[in-house]
Amino acid sequence: MFGWKGIPSDQVQHADREQAKRIVYSVVYGAGKERLADCLGITPLQASQFIESFMQKYKKVHEFTKRTIEQCRNKGYVVSIMGRKRPLANINAQDYKLRTQAERQAVNFVVQGSAADLCKMAMVEIFTSVVISSTLTARLIAQIHDELLFEVEDSQIHEFSGSLESDSYHWEIMGVYDRIARDVKQSSGMLFSTRTPHWPMLIPH
Repeated sequence: MFGWKGIPSDQVQHADREQAKRIVYSVVYGAGKERLADCLGITPLQASQFIESFMQKYKKVHEFTKRTIEQCRNKGYVVSIMGRKRPLANINAQDYKLRTQAERQAVNFVVQGSAADLCKMAMVEIFTSVVISSTLTARLIAQIHDELLFEVEDSQIHEFSGSLESDSYHWEIMGVYDRIARDVKQSSGMLFSTRTPHWPMLIPH
C-alpha cells in the first residue's frame, strides 16, 4: 500500500499506517473528505487530494464498492465470502440518508462480514489442529477484533507458532484459494494471574 505514498515498506511508521487506515475507511465506506479531514487534522482540500491519489492508485477499490452497491440494489441483500446474507431494505429508498446509509452498510458487511468469516474459520482450523495433536495443549482465550489470543505452554510456543504458518490453512472459498496464515503476525508474552484457570478443554465427539 505504501508505494502509493512513495514510502519504502521498511520505513513505514505507525502514524503512516494509521493515516492509511483512515483513508481506506473513508474511501471504502464513503465517509467523505470532511470526515477524513477531521480524523486526520488536515484541511478538506488535503483530504480530497489524499482520496483522489488513493483512488488513482487503487482503482479496483472503487470498482468493488460500486459493484457491491449495484448488486445489493438488484437483489436487496449482500453476501459475505462464506455465503451469509444481510438484507438491506433501504438500499433503494427515496430518502437520501436512508439509502446512503444502506450503501455503506452493504460494503461494510461484505468487508467486515467476510473478515469475520475467515477469522472464525481460522479458529476452527487451529482448534482442530490442537485437538488432533499429541503434544499441543494451547487454548483460545479471546478474539479481539481480527486478533486471536491463545494460552500456550512455554515449551510449546515454537511448535504452536509453526503450526500457524503451515500449509494446512488453504481453503477453497467461492472458487478462490486463500491462504489465511500467509500474513499472520505473531507475538507472545507472559500473562500473570493469581487465579488458576478453570475452563475445560472442549473435545468434540
